Amino acid sequence: MERACPPGDTSPGCNEHAGQPVVARCVGCGRLLCALCRVMVWNRNYCPPCAVSAHGGSQGASAPQGGQYGAPETPGVAAPAHYPPPYPPPPPPYPVAPPAHYARRPARPAVFPNAPWGVGEAFVIFFASMAIAATVGLVLSQALNISTASLSSRIVYIFISSIVLYSFLLAGTFYSVVVRHKSTLSAIGIKLEGMGKSLTWGVGLGVPLFIGALGLAYISQLITGPTTSNSPISRSMNQVATAGVSTGFVFLLVFTLVVLAPVCEEIFFRGYLYPALRNRMDMQPAMILNGILFAAAHFELVGFLPRMLLGYGLCYMYDRNRNLAASMLGHALYNALLIVLFGVFNLF
Repeated sequence: MERACPPGDTSPGCNEHAGQPVVARCVGCGRLLCALCRVMVWNRNYCPPCAVSAHGGSQGASAPQGGQYGAPETPGVAAPAHYPPPYPPPPPPYPVAPPAHYARRPARPAVFPNAPWGVGEAFVIFFASMAIAATVGLVLSQALNISTASLSSRIVYIFISSIVLYSFLLAGTFYSVVVRHKSTLSAIGIKLEGMGKSLTWGVGLGVPLFIGALGLAYISQLITGPTTSNSPISRSMNQVATAGVSTGFVFLLVFTLVVLAPVCEEIFFRGYLYPALRNRMDMQPAMILNGILFAAAHFELVGFLPRMLLGYGLCYMYDRNRNLAASMLGHALYNALLIVLFGVFNLF
């Protein structure tokens, strides 16, 4: 757009036409131009000599344009090859691709491609199951007066509370896997393929895990001093060897701790929760976090570190075999040895 340059300027007039107001400056030589001597070529201001010199004497470039402000461009004068168009190019169509330095990091490849559920979904299932089981357990403890109840009553309380918790935990897990995400049970490690190898892993790593947990518990006890647990499970295990209780109740306690707990907890923590963690982080952070959550889920400070180590090792078994038989057997072996040696070490 043309305008006086600058507006309201009181500088000397045009070099060729005294008294005429200056409207532009030649881009070639810099002299001041009035409307009578200005030549415009492709929206650039020239004096007549510079217009002829810059554009090779093209037709119309050697004379000014009519003597009025805002005259059109010189006809017949081609645009110089080095000069850009008078207007910028149109913006790219929407949406605009982000610059390279703002590009998002490529998505992490799924280690467990058949496990699309998220960590938050697993937390919802766990806490909902815990809330229901805690409510049932509270009613049951009041009915049995669990604080002063006999050993057999505490064993019944442990069994019923475990059944309620694991029923809702597995129901939520299977609903998420099969119904909501249309996956299969093999996605959470429930399959016959590789069963023999997995059982070998369970025995081969389950015993070292137990020994490592004992050593870790012993070191923790040296640092913090002797600690005891008031949970019904710990008190019941302490009294099994000394109190007179029928074989049926002992079998019920052993079944709960050696069969029911390993199977149900491994389905949720290793088969369901661990793939959700592993698809979002590297192997070591996923195993550590799963071990911490597994230990915290028992709500018992005594034995937190041994259980964290157990959860870490069971995650390693499952990651290597993709079959829950390994972690189930390792977990069952851990609990069985714990029952046998609990009265001697009194650590967990």
